[in-house]
Amino acid sequence: MANLTVTTEATSIQEKWAPELNKAVQFDLVAFNLFKDRSSELGDGADTLRVVNRSNITANTKSAGSALTPEAVTNTDQTFVVSTHQAIAQEVEDIAEIQSKYAIRSQITSFGSYALSRAMEVSATNLFDDNTTQSVGTAAAELTQQNLLDARTLLRKSNAKGQQIIAIPVAAYSGLLKLDILVNERYAGRNASMAVHQAQVGKVYGATVYEMQIAVGTAPTGYGNWWADGHFFKIVQRKPTAHVWYSPLDLAYIVTMDTIYGVYELSEADEAAAVTTDNLLHGVRLATVK
Repeated sequence: MANLTVTTEATSIQEKWAPELNKAVQFDLVAFNLFKDRSSELGDGADTLRVVNRSNITANTKSAGSALTPEAVTNTDQTFVVSTHQAIAQEVEDIAEIQSKYAIRSQITSFGSYALSRAMEVSATNLFDDNTTQSVGTAAAELTQQNLLDARTLLRKSNAKGQQIIAIPVAAYSGLLKLDILVNERYAGRNASMAVHQAQVGKVYGATVYEMQIAVGTAPTGYGNWWADGHFFKIVQRKPTAHVWYSPLDLAYIVTMDTIYGVYELSEADEAAAVTTDNLLHGVRLATVK
């Protein structure tokens, strides 16, 4: 028996295009936004920021009848060069833009902004595992309350001041949810369970905790950081910016976007008198699970 099937009637069966695109997953971008912005300090037309390390002065015992010897300390500095220039580019022919159900060029701008912002986030998080001198936790393991106490101790010993920030991978934060110090209202405050706001998920020992979906490390090993505001900073000379050019010969729009920036970790000048060295004192690497 000859039957009419979906195969024989394929030319008469309607197809529908969904009104919206199934857009690629986009992660929350956290770390880059937490870095102190020192863009204005660089000024126009420069590529290098110099930060001078000012040493403390020695307190000497004055002997009767003996003159003091003036102390001369040669200060050192740190240099931070802005050299990261990242970009995206796509070409859209007129016929594709006209006949497409979706606004192609506007999608390029939206997805291009995310691509560049994501790259900036990756650059920022890549700094979190550089400090091997001040490091707590165990690779591929959840953080413990003792790890957090050890990190706090390191920062207090170096007199880190101001706002303190903890940024950790998702799996590491899930592990912290087992600790009373994060979830118990006595410690975290009455609104602890309502604290989620743009990846902010609570406080630990006075430090604001953020959850990173993009983190440095290869799973199951991940790294976060606990730092005092200003220890990590950024210089942005061009935010993600779109440029559009029409090519009459190609009958197409060329759409590009670019950004110019740098992310840095500041070495704090050592406290001892007349010492001209600096070290990564106001940040603690958190080795953990990703």
